[in-house]
Amino acid sequence: MFSFLQSTRAEAEKVQTAKALEADTQNFRAALTKALATSEGDRTRLEAHFVRKDGVVDFINGLEKLGTDSNVMANISSLGESWQDASGGTLSLSLHVVGSFADVYRYLALLEEVPQKLQLDDIGLTSGEGGGAPSSIKAMTAHKITWSADIRATVVHYIK
Repeated sequence: MFSFLQSTRAEAEKVQTAKALEADTQNFRAALTKALATSEGDRTRLEAHFVRKDGVVDFINGLEKLGTDSNVMANISSLGESWQDASGGTLSLSLHVVGSFADVYRYLALLEEVPQKLQLDDIGLTSGEGGGAPSSIKAMTAHKITWSADIRATVVHYIK
């Protein structure tokens, strides 16, 4: 009889522990769900600082639109990715920008302000009589001299 009572008591303690663990788990899930819901705005702002592998085209289109908005022609001439581990790495790119000196300079300044961490590795700036500029750029500039910038840059926060 004594051994039966001990085994029953041990079983009751196991059930009680399991119920307490289940309650703790449910409380943890509720707290986690609440934290995820309240941090959505912060997570969205944080996501803007990363370029995802499936978002490279949108990132490039954004850089080219930034050029259009700055009255320059901006083309991506090359892309290369380098993975440091399974989750992230860097994205290197080369840009060719053509326009007036003021517009090219403004574009460079805007590149430094993009939300993604864009490290400008090398910039080559040359001037000419507008030979390499398309007619749309030539029409926007008041003078005949156009400037070309060849930029090598690295996106530091590149993730899969």
